[in-house]
Amino acid sequence: MLKCSTVGHLIELLDLTSSLKRQIQAEIGEDQTPTLLGQLWALPLKHSHAVTRLGSYACRGENPLAIRLQFAQEDTPLRQTFLHEIAHFLDHQTRQDRRSYHNPHGPSWQRWLTVIAGDTKNTESLAMRTLYAQKLKPVARCLKCGFLLYRLRSLPKGRHWLHRQCGGRLERLC
Repeated sequence: MLKCSTVGHLIELLDLTSSLKRQIQAEIGEDQTPTLLGQLWALPLKHSHAVTRLGSYACRGENPLAIRLQFAQEDTPLRQTFLHEIAHFLDHQTRQDRRSYHNPHGPSWQRWLTVIAGDTKNTESLAMRTLYAQKLKPVARCLKCGFLLYRLRSLPKGRHWLHRQCGGRLERLC
């Protein structure tokens, strides 16, 4: 697992420094690029323990807080996820009204992703799929056919659940 405390450190490790500078400068001009890159380089990079979300960009109002990444994924999906989150940062910081960050995968974000990552296709991570499968636990049993339902989290209390295949009632295990 990579040991990085800032986004700038991971950018340097992945050898993205010159291409990111060039692409951002071409998009917003020489005047704003140093400020924006300084914010990006200093942004904290945090390890995420999530198994269904590969990364996230966190902000509060106008202030960027951190980028979270799941480092258990292979190199190609990690790089794509990292660029995806950088695109969120760039989109947020170059908007007119930075206080509200609605429609995070809208046209302006898509433009930024195309600028910094080109035409990317989603790559499935075998390591993440394995990690997800390891964390699944049995949460319910069908009283009619004995089927075990596996999930990350238990079923909500106070409801009755039915097994889709046989119509039997599911009994919560935890």
